[in-house]
Amino acid sequence: MRIPKVKRVAHVVLYVRDPEASAKWYSEVLGMNVSARVAEGPYKGGVFMSFGEYDHDLALFPATDNAPKGREFEHIGLQVDCDNDIDSLRRLYGWMIQKNVKINEVLDHGVSTGVYFFDPDGHQLEVFCQRIPAAGGAAIAELGRNQGQALNVPLQPLFD
Repeated sequence: MRIPKVKRVAHVVLYVRDPEASAKWYSEVLGMNVSARVAEGPYKGGVFMSFGEYDHDLALFPATDNAPKGREFEHIGLQVDCDNDIDSLRRLYGWMIQKNVKINEVLDHGVSTGVYFFDPDGHQLEVFCQRIPAAGGAAIAELGRNQGQALNVPLQPLFD
């Protein structure tokens, strides 16, 4: 089986005490821009930040008051070299199942589809296929329009 290659570390998602205050800090200190705010769902109040090319490079989600130390990290997103071919992600998903990887969920973000999973130490990662290209700002515009949607979707794994 040819396993699709991970193209790049694409984004990091952090739990923070105050997403708006953190967004202001990242904007002022690193020059990031808000690409979307989460209006509904479990991450309501979250803020997606971009350096200007991709729909998000950093996401800031609200932390609970009783979160244990070390739970500031939500996940790291890894972009799959898929050329907008969802079968590449389905193939990688099948490979992960064969390797007994603990899968958490599959989400559709409007701009991408991602498989969320855990490493042996319990860190959550995401492998995703970007469906709307970053070039020209289309992905940033779509993430803003859909307010950072995260819909659970079925994804049929491919086993080659």
